[in-house]
Amino acid sequence: MVAGGGAAVYDVALKRRQALMGQSGPLAIMKNFKVFTIAMFACIGGLLYGYNQGVFSGVLAMSNFKARESAQNHGSQFDS
Repeated sequence: MVAGGGAAVYDVALKRRQALMGQSGPLAIMKNFKVFTIAMFACIGGLLYGYNQGVFSGVLAMSNFKARESAQNHGSQFDS
């Protein structure tokens, strides 16, 4: 085995991987519509989930909500 031959093999493998996967980055994702759609769907889902958590955490801390819930659930088996 020749010294320094590992770098040449690595470069060939790197170029082959890059040729198989294509470009990377934001412009590359726009070329593949299926991947772009899945990424956008996941982003919107995460955004809505975070918004929902933020809204409900504020609602659960409201004294009016606590008063209504305790009045509605009074006498239920789940009272603590």
